[in-house]
Amino acid sequence: MNGSSFAPEVFTADYVGKPGERIFYLQARAVSSAHTYVAEKQQISVLAEKLKELLLMVDSNDTVGSAVPERDPALAIEEPVEPEARLGAIGLAFEEAEDAVIVFLQPADDAEVEEGEDDASEEEFELRINLRRDQARSFVLHVAAIVSEGRPTCQLCGLPMDPEGHRCPASNGHRLGG
Repeated sequence: MNGSSFAPEVFTADYVGKPGERIFYLQARAVSSAHTYVAEKQQISVLAEKLKELLLMVDSNDTVGSAVPERDPALAIEEPVEPEARLGAIGLAFEEAEDAVIVFLQPADDAEVEEGEDDASEEEFELRINLRRDQARSFVLHVAAIVSEGRPTCQLCGLPMDPEGHRCPASNGHRLGG
């Protein structure tokens, strides 16, 4: 599928809801339009990690490597949140001639990549988002901050812990924390 290309003024991710019940969104918006997808926290986190790696690969002195993650109010999700679809496959590229970071997005319904298949090609993505490096850097730092706002993880099993604790598989199902 040949998709559309979009150069947003804002590229962001955020959540709505309290810990344990949060819904994460990925949003690219310009003055006249916006593209919003429901996403998994892990998808957002991995996208930020891979963007950071890409920025450092392009320029090993990029400040993204040493900057402190911080929630950026300018990167808040624009309300009302009306997602187009659930986020499926994500691809990344760097276009040296344009000095642009490219993010390819595919809705989950259309992302029919069978196990063991190669990654989807650029032509198969629905939306191509063209970012400046500063936009990618801001996204990385913002996402690192919002992901850290989640529930603490259990040191034994790595699962999220609710304020009242959780039944930890590593402790044979006994309740820990809280």
